[in-house]
Order: sequence, then structure tokens, then C-alpha cells
Amino acid sequence: MIAQYPDVTPDEFRAHCQPQDQMQACSVLRFFMWATWPLLYIDYSLLGWTQSFWIMLSLRGAMLIVSWHLLRPVKSVQDRRADKKFQRPLLEKHLYLWTIAVMLVQLSGNVIAPVYYLGHFFIDVWICLMVSIAVPLRALRLRQLLIAYFFACVTLSLTKTFPSTAFQLTVLTALSLSAYSGQVLAAQRQMYRKKILSAELELQRKENTDPLTGIANRREFLRVTDSELQRHLRLGKPLSLLMLDLDHLKQINSEYGASAGDMVLVEVSKRMRRATRSYDCLARYSAEEFSVLLPEANEETAGKIAARAQATIIAMPVAASGKELKVSASIGVATMLEGDTIESMLRRAEDALHKAQHAARQTLVSSNSKQEVFA
Repeated sequence: MIAQYPDVTPDEFRAHCQPQDQMQACSVLRFFMWATWPLLYIDYSLLGWTQSFWIMLSLRGAMLIVSWHLLRPVKSVQDRRADKKFQRPLLEKHLYLWTIAVMLVQLSGNVIAPVYYLGHFFIDVWICLMVSIAVPLRALRLRQLLIAYFFACVTLSLTKTFPSTAFQLTVLTALSLSAYSGQVLAAQRQMYRKKILSAELELQRKENTDPLTGIANRREFLRVTDSELQRHLRLGKPLSLLMLDLDHLKQINSEYGASAGDMVLVEVSKRMRRATRSYDCLARYSAEEFSVLLPEANEETAGKIAARAQATIIAMPVAASGKELKVSASIGVATMLEGDTIESMLRRAEDALHKAQHAARQTLVSSNSKQEVFA
């Protein structure tokens, strides 16, 4: 059975493929810069030191300079990996205009070449095939460019002198097949990249998500907490976290079965989502413990959120195994102090949680103020 993964959004696809597209754009630009020299030699062989050759020399030289100037910002963005405002316009707009210019220069060379010279059609066939595959642009834009270039080549073929009609038909067939094959290969490549990305994102989601409740697991919570702690310390903003333990969950498991305990955990996670803010990080920290990271929340705000979560959990019983099970929780709160680390904050929150459990069930304790609030 073939595994099915959820489709990726266009934004996810662009964000993931952007570094690869930048590298590919660099390769295309470098290749064109090297290919300019043999093309100039062909122009000289056909035109000699004529005015037409100097025109082509100027055009190809101008494109060489443009390519060099375009290559430098791409490499610069690759090194910085921070200028997101520049990355997308570069690949979408600048590279698109550059491709149009390259095609126009090549068509100009084809028009200036003698009517008996047919060698440029081999280059045209190669362009129709490779542009779709090599240039990292959106499929619609590439399709428009190739259709226009293909019809320009077909129109130009009517002005050339072919040895026979069969030769002319062969050229036109080769152009058609190369343009069609390029589009097919580009579409297959795009579909393959999306499937790979979809599988990677799904595996990443499973690594970071608790399979029962669908919220973040301990590993993801520690990663997010470490990142947010560094950010809040740097900006001087408050940060708090909650440690919540479900009371008597082991007793529920022993009396009503593990399935009832699982239903309780799922329902509690849903209620916790409703009680916390949209940007808080809710995670299943251990078998019966939940943790919540509260960005930009001081001790007072954290206490209010903890009290709201506690009230939401005990508001209604949970229906499981044909019974209505009363659920309660103890909560420990820790607010970031100067010089705090992830370990110190978690340790204080766990100490506060243990105090709440020892004092009485359904209790909330803040590690900073040492105050207890009974539900």
C-alpha cells in the first residue's frame, strides 16, 4: 500500500524549496556565462567582423554583465539566509526577466544569422527542453515563455532555406517534442518534490506531536521553550510556563481501563486549548502531565491563565466507558527570572506542582510568589 500524506501548501513548498532554487539559479547563471563564449565564436564564424557581429557582441556582452550582477545578490542571500524580502522577488521577478532577455538575445542571433544556417535550431531545441527543467520559475510562467519562444522559432523557420521539406518538418517536430517533453519533465519533477516535502513534513509532525492528543510532545516543547527563552531574555520580556498534573488518573486507568484514561487525556487537551491563548505552546510532558509555555506572560497573567485552565478542566465531567468521570488537576507556575535556563524554570515549575499536589488536590502554586490558590 502506498502511503498517502497531506498536500503541502504553496507557501510551505516555496519556503522549503527556496534554498534549493537559489542554488539552481546560481548554476543556471554560471552555465550561461560560460556558454556565452562559444556562442560568440559561432556568431563570429557566421558573421565575421561585420556590423551584425558587433550587435550580437554587444547584446551577449550586456547579458554577461547582467548575469554577473544577478549572480552576486543570489550568492549574498545564500550566505545571509536572512533577507527574506529580497529572496522571493529575486527568483520570481529578476530571474523571469533575465530568462526573457536571454531568449530575445538568442532569437536576435537566429534572425541575424544567414538564411542557409540551420545550426541554431539545435540550440533552440535544447532551450525548449532545458529551460522548463533548469530555470527555477513557476510552471505557469515557464509555460508562457516556452510557448512564445516555440512559436517564434516556428515563424523563423519559415524564413530559412532548408535542404528539403522533410528536413524542415524534422526541425519543427524536434522543437515540438522538446517543448512538450520539457513541460512534462518539469511537471513530474514538481510533483515529485511536493511528494517528498509532504512526506518530510508528515514525519516531522509525527516526531514533534503526541500521537494520542495531537498536541506537541516533550521533545518539541523543550525545543520551543529553549528558543523562546533565549528570545525573551534578549528582548527583556516576561515568560512563564505551567506544569499541570491530572489528579487520580492512575486510579481511573485501574478502575475503568486504559481506554478511559486515554479519553480523559484527549478531552483535557481539548479543554486546555480552549483555556490557553492561540500562541501558547501546549504539550503533553509525560504520561499524565501537561506543560504550557506562555510567551510574554508575567506572573499575574500566568496565574490567570492557570486558574482559567483549572476551572475549564473541572467544569464538566468526562464521559468515558459509560461513566461520567470527574477530572481535576494540580498546577505549578514558574515565571522567568534573570539568568534562568530551561532546566531551572522547569525545576521550579515541577517543585511548585509537587507543592500543589502535597497541599491539596485541585491546587495552583506559583514558584515565584510562593502563594497558593485553591480552586
